Amino acid sequence: MGLLETGQVFHSFDTLFSFTNRDVAVAVSGGSDSMGLLLLLSNWCRVNNLNLRVVSVNHQLRQEARKECEFVARVAKGLGWTHQTLYWKNDGSLGNLSLKAREGRYRVMSEWCLENGIEDVFLGHTLNDQAESVLMELKRKAGVDGLSAMPRTLSRFGVNWIRPLLGYSRVEIQEYLRASNQEWISDPSNEDSQRTRIQFRNLMPELEEVGITAEGLSRVASNLQKTRQVVEYIIREKAEEMVSVSEVGEYVLNGDYWELPEEIREKLFARIIQFLSGDNYRPRQSAVNNCLTRTMAVNSATIDNFVIQKGNNNCVRIFSDPKKKVDPVDSDQLWNNRWRVFRVPGTGLRLGMLNMQGYNKLNLPINKEITHGALLASPALWTYDNDLVETIFKDFGTSAVFEDTKNKGAFLLFLEGN
Repeated sequence: MGLLETGQVFHSFDTLFSFTNRDVAVAVSGGSDSMGLLLLLSNWCRVNNLNLRVVSVNHQLRQEARKECEFVARVAKGLGWTHQTLYWKNDGSLGNLSLKAREGRYRVMSEWCLENGIEDVFLGHTLNDQAESVLMELKRKAGVDGLSAMPRTLSRFGVNWIRPLLGYSRVEIQEYLRASNQEWISDPSNEDSQRTRIQFRNLMPELEEVGITAEGLSRVASNLQKTRQVVEYIIREKAEEMVSVSEVGEYVLNGDYWELPEEIREKLFARIIQFLSGDNYRPRQSAVNNCLTRTMAVNSATIDNFVIQKGNNNCVRIFSDPKKKVDPVDSDQLWNNRWRVFRVPGTGLRLGMLNMQGYNKLNLPINKEITHGALLASPALWTYDNDLVETIFKDFGTSAVFEDTKNKGAFLLFLEGN
């Protein structure tokens, strides 16, 4: 990587970094990609009078991990920067270990960043990583979202993640390291042919023989990211136009929703479910498609912990399933990942579901604008002896103020960042 290329990388740093904070973090494993990024950022931060914080994550899955983190710490110290090793521990639950480790890595780094007032973290993903991601998504038969692969910037867990090296190959990074007399660590897991990513990495030479290159696959991802931006813009526009939220938290899509193109219809619905559930990932496309198809056919369906019903004028109503138990919490805590209550009348109260027991005490008039199930799933204040104290309805208790943290405004902000 010559001087001209280094200048181009620095320009991408300038473009992607927010410059709202003097502290900037870089995630470094000790491999060539992240080590190259560390050296580049070290020079750039000095030019821009920024404080570089180097962070590594020990997943405690390999004996070599401790020495790798120590290696990164020595290099960081030699460059004049502080280093922090974070730890993630597998909880032993079933599931894809690689996926769990990646998720855990982002979480522990995010927590560390928020504790230390850091807004931006640089990641060392390269053009080769991008190409491999496209191939993996092809295997999954992914759509636009999957095939657009990794974006250059992503806001997640309250932190901005920046990938400035997606336009550079691993060979270029390693040449830069050699020219800088900087060693790196070869992760033995990169030789594990049982891993899907490594299988595609090993397949790349054969693909290149027929004209399918890492550069070409990366360009595909870039092109689809542009398409995805258009789709996301339309989703935000239609959400503003078609979504409303009732006083009990029921999401309602007006009847025009069914006239949307299938791609927009499914993605808007999936984002609502993801937002309400608090999941990091959207529900699978097959689950979304099955749910909407069933709703059209028999007027009702379920997905995750939500009931979907087709109402008057073909509107779609989405609300928490009252049959799914959600334990009550102390009145000063967030309930059901959504509701808060203020101006609580007294102490020793719990925030929980209204349910049929509470509903029967209200004698509410029939309201065709709110689904019965949504009423049952609405929040209420109870004593520990299960006496109903306050509800969201003005006719039964008026001193407490219930706040819906998943209101429409919050949903629109969620769409902006996702």
